[in-house]
Amino acid sequence: MNTNPTSDAMATTFRSARDSARAAAKATAHVACLYLIEANGGRGSVHETWKGEGPDSWCQMAAPGITAHILIESFGDRARVVFRALTDAEYERIRVGAEDRNACYHDEGCGCDDAPWPALGELAEPGTSEVGFRNCEVRGQVARAAGSSTLDLVLDDEPVSEVASLLRLLRADR
Repeated sequence: MNTNPTSDAMATTFRSARDSARAAAKATAHVACLYLIEANGGRGSVHETWKGEGPDSWCQMAAPGITAHILIESFGDRARVVFRALTDAEYERIRVGAEDRNACYHDEGCGCDDAPWPALGELAEPGTSEVGFRNCEVRGQVARAAGSSTLDLVLDDEPVSEVASLLRLLRADR
């Protein structure tokens, strides 16, 4: 048996394994989009993405007011999601639900904020255009355009299951 790692057989095996992993991640990403559509009450569609069209992603779920890119650095299980034109009540419902589920259980030296999501009062101040927030790592930004009554929320790298939970919270009263 040839155990030389540079052999043609080993190279072929490696390429096959890599291609299988890539195909599995892409399939997972497409199922993740379907999962998000289901969480969004059946509204939305799956789209292929192209380099330079936002974050590097396997695909995206698009629905009115929501875009979720399934990140290519993940195995199809993490997303960058943008919620556009949220009302104060919708933002507050998402904020409270997310903070309840994402409490930090790390040691005392952890840099997490006790309440990482900005309160509405912080976003209502004149001139506040964007406020970042943390929970162990930078998670996203919230922006209120000057004079606007709605908010845009961007979560940079979230588990798809968390995004689905946020979509259900958002749609709970609709």
